[in-house]
Amino acid sequence: MMGRSISKREQLELLTTNFSYRMLVGETVLRFLLVKDLLIEEEPAREKGQPFPLGDVAAWVSSLDVSIDEKDRIKVLGRVEGKVVFYSTLGSKEVTWQEEEFRKDVDLPGALPGMEANGHARISFIGEEESPLEAEGKILYQLKIEVEVLLSVVDPQQLEVAVGVKDVPPEKVSHGIIIAEELVGEEAVPVTLSKEFQFEGEPQYIKSLNGYFKDFSWDLGKEGISLKGELVTVFYFFSGKERGFKESRQQFSQLVAFPPIKKGYQVSVFPRVEYAAYEVLGTNVRQMVYIDIFLRVTRTVQQEVISDIQGAMVKKEYLLLPKSLGVVKESLELVQKLSFPYPEQIASGSCRLLNLEVDVQDGRINVSGTLEKNIYYLPGTEKEVSLEEESEIEKLPAFSSFEEEFQCALYLPGAGPEAEKAAYFSLNASEFAPTDNNTLQISHGLLEAKAWVMQEFSVVVPYRVPPGTSMVIYAVRQGDTLLKIARSYGVKAPVLAQANGLGEDATLEAGQKLLIPLLFYADY
Repeated sequence: MMGRSISKREQLELLTTNFSYRMLVGETVLRFLLVKDLLIEEEPAREKGQPFPLGDVAAWVSSLDVSIDEKDRIKVLGRVEGKVVFYSTLGSKEVTWQEEEFRKDVDLPGALPGMEANGHARISFIGEEESPLEAEGKILYQLKIEVEVLLSVVDPQQLEVAVGVKDVPPEKVSHGIIIAEELVGEEAVPVTLSKEFQFEGEPQYIKSLNGYFKDFSWDLGKEGISLKGELVTVFYFFSGKERGFKESRQQFSQLVAFPPIKKGYQVSVFPRVEYAAYEVLGTNVRQMVYIDIFLRVTRTVQQEVISDIQGAMVKKEYLLLPKSLGVVKESLELVQKLSFPYPEQIASGSCRLLNLEVDVQDGRINVSGTLEKNIYYLPGTEKEVSLEEESEIEKLPAFSSFEEEFQCALYLPGAGPEAEKAAYFSLNASEFAPTDNNTLQISHGLLEAKAWVMQEFSVVVPYRVPPGTSMVIYAVRQGDTLLKIARSYGVKAPVLAQANGLGEDATLEAGQKLLIPLLFYADY
């Protein structure tokens, strides 16, 4: 909406417009590991004297709260709960475990109290220590659960800016274009897929090993965002004389109703298989797979403004806005030699990203990381098993864990050391092949990186108080912050803090009086 504003001192008649946006200050991904001790007072099923490992382990984030209490830092609070399948001498049983609380602080440059913090948490890895501990008839399993939190900070802003001025020669008017990245919206889409399998006999042990996507894609439509792909799951089973790994493939699609997606919008999609659960129903097994798909939609906003008027005393506001340099994606193929002979059967288990380092150089984003990979396999046998030895058939697969490092350079013109950055990595399918006396693993992953810079813009704004006023006394209201008050009067938060002898992160109380130095700001 256009309007007119007249400065009585200079008799300037400004043509103004309302510039409203939800600036995406920054985004990041937090990953951390929770170790949950699970104590069970029952006799476990055993093989060669060793307790059976747990069957399915399910975990989910039951609550999450994110906030900004200090500059450049996000506070993350939440709880994780879940359940496991325990195999005792009497058979399998489901055991639930109580909520585990977590608290984390995350650095995100540009975040300030008063801004809006968004977060979505989900499970990215579930594992357990290889050998549980036993004492006094009790058994202690240690669960390793990795939580992934996708975070963003938004600064909602509404500002009346000058876009024209009456009766001033054009050569005295300086124009500029505000360019900023705006968050249109975020959405988390839960998807549950089910399938049934049939066996000759009732499975005595079953465990989910891995789940990933193949050929995942999305399309924009009039009704929203259409997601589709192929889900691949792998589980291990033991049933009578039969044992091994079973791979399942299942097509799926999902339509996400989203506010109208317009031309120029950017959509980022981050799918994740959280966990799979298996219910034994006689000789049938029902599989339930829980998927989380997170979407973030952004757009670039532009607004032409007046940045200065030569020879006139004008009120200015200085905006620090993010400018996206772009998003780059790279498919990775990782090859590693494993230290055991090629087995009869082999399957890749879940994988955990131990670390991910991102460094921005001139026109290039360098990413390095370390993966922890779990491998399950059945060693080959040299002879047939006789009926007398049938009871000695091993029920469980062999297990090995390996670490693998990777490096990748992504090219992004315009990126430099001053840029802020975020990266996301996901590992999908793995293939195996024999080589010499070892086993070769070829893993396929996807790396996505984003870079942005903060830019300062000067804009002419109408006076909120009569020109010449040097100080305004303001009474703090509930929910006010220094940043919010400073922006309301067109001053910088550090200037407001300095004038009142406060720290930039000071907490304000309702009714507190503040001095707002208007002319001091003009000369700052």
